[in-house]
Amino acid sequence: MIRHALAEGWLLLRQRLVISFGLALALAIPICLAGVTMSVMQWLEPVVGLADQANTVAVLLHPHMDAEQRSDWLRSQSESHPDWRLETVAPEELADRLIHWFPYLTDLLEDDGATMLPPLVEITAPDPESVSVLAKSPAVIAVGPRVSIRRVLGLAARSLGLLLAATSVVLLLSAALLAGVWVHLELYRHADEIAIMRLVGATEVTLQAPFLVATAAPGLLAGALSVVGTITITKGLSGIAGALALPEITVSPLILAAQFLVGLLLPLTAAMITLARHAAVELDG
Repeated sequence: MIRHALAEGWLLLRQRLVISFGLALALAIPICLAGVTMSVMQWLEPVVGLADQANTVAVLLHPHMDAEQRSDWLRSQSESHPDWRLETVAPEELADRLIHWFPYLTDLLEDDGATMLPPLVEITAPDPESVSVLAKSPAVIAVGPRVSIRRVLGLAARSLGLLLAATSVVLLLSAALLAGVWVHLELYRHADEIAIMRLVGATEVTLQAPFLVATAAPGLLAGALSVVGTITITKGLSGIAGALALPEITVSPLILAAQFLVGLLLPLTAAMITLARHAAVELDG
């Protein structure tokens, strides 16, 4: 039976060689994209984690507030927002930050110039937008940006990963549908032969085995092409990352093994479902 399945399966492949190669490519491309996506997401994992980190928002208080008023204001905010962490920045430290970013302020802020600066409070909050309510407080001059560059990078990395993953899923489903359609058309193309074999007592396994062999071959090729494609693309991306002084992108052997298995099992599963449905219809008829 195995020899018969291999011979008939090879005959099907020879008759539909171009279509079979197209099926292999249609499977390899989304599997390769999925492998690259998983590798890039592992590489971006530290950046994606930034999206969930609490952000620090700078708040400038009114300079006319004395020490006791600032203490009362800080205590009231801590009681009203227990999830906030408030830290007061010393005038000397604020002056050092301004001099670092704006060196031309050195003459103005050195010595006792820091006393002219308004009090600065840094608020670390899980939801930075909640700090915007302080803008209406008479004790506050200004509220800084609520979105940090690190959070923006994290959200962008997460969105990119989700987009690539969704694209991979859609392409994989399309490739599985293509495999099912291919088997469906071949079944109708050989409908007379299959009917004769059923009449002479051939089992369903004998009838289905050639189609499974003919479907497994493009699956094996798709798995191999997806592995080669993933390794090649990640090496190219690693070269770009290296030129930017970033860590290289590596591919886990587990990802490569999973790609090969998916390339083989996905068309086989689609073929088995199609063959089972066809057999049920024929037997009912």
